[in-house]
Amino acid sequence: MKNQEPITAQMDEIVFEYRNKNYGAYILRKMYNKQIVRALFLSSAVMIAGLAYPLVLSYNATKGAIHIIDKGEVELMKLKKPPVDLPEIPKTQQQNSEIPKRLVFVAPNIVEGEVPDDVDIFNMDDRNKYNNFVPVDVSEEPVAVKKEEVIEIKAEEILQIFVEEMPSYRGGDAERQKFLADNIKYPPQAIETGIQGTVYVQFIVDSKGNITDVKMLRGIGGGCDDEAVRIVKMMPQWNPGKQNGKMVRVLFTMPVVFKLQS
Repeated sequence: MKNQEPITAQMDEIVFEYRNKNYGAYILRKMYNKQIVRALFLSSAVMIAGLAYPLVLSYNATKGAIHIIDKGEVELMKLKKPPVDLPEIPKTQQQNSEIPKRLVFVAPNIVEGEVPDDVDIFNMDDRNKYNNFVPVDVSEEPVAVKKEEVIEIKAEEILQIFVEEMPSYRGGDAERQKFLADNIKYPPQAIETGIQGTVYVQFIVDSKGNITDVKMLRGIGGGCDDEAVRIVKMMPQWNPGKQNGKMVRVLFTMPVVFKLQS
């Protein structure tokens, strides 16, 4: 530091040799080192004071704190004693009733004389004649019993996904592609925006080969989805699917490709 002060002083004298030394820049350069040292000490003092101030406050607050314990009076509630004589629990009817007596077989009382005519008697000989079935008077009209309707589901009405013989376009896959190429109208919106790709259409081929329940499964937008559904609905009858030699309804998914010609 001592070696640098003369060098700095010489540089100041050289720079301001032919200039007015009363100018502010000369004075500032002369006082620069003293100002740096003074600012360093001042900032250090402020930092130390800032760190020590909260410590002193916390120490004084802890030292001078007075712990006050509030001794409040607790008043206990006086509870009534339970009554000594508890009310008598009423007995149930079953408890009050006497134990039922056992059934005892009583011998029939045989009386002399003839049986009156107005008493219905069915002797053992007649019972054996009808194989222990007592004849019943069926003069009244019998009550009609309503039979429950049983809904039978035919095998061909059950919707299948995978069958032994899947539905097919009449004429083969080549004819199906030709039908699509001849009838598809590329949407103008898709042409302008350059949309192309594959639309997957799902539909049901019933047991007669008719196409029903056509819906778009996955589309590409630009009007291509609606066009694919429209063209599938236009298709003629297919060869229906078969399971165990019977024609059945099959859920079918078909891709429809939209490709711009370069």
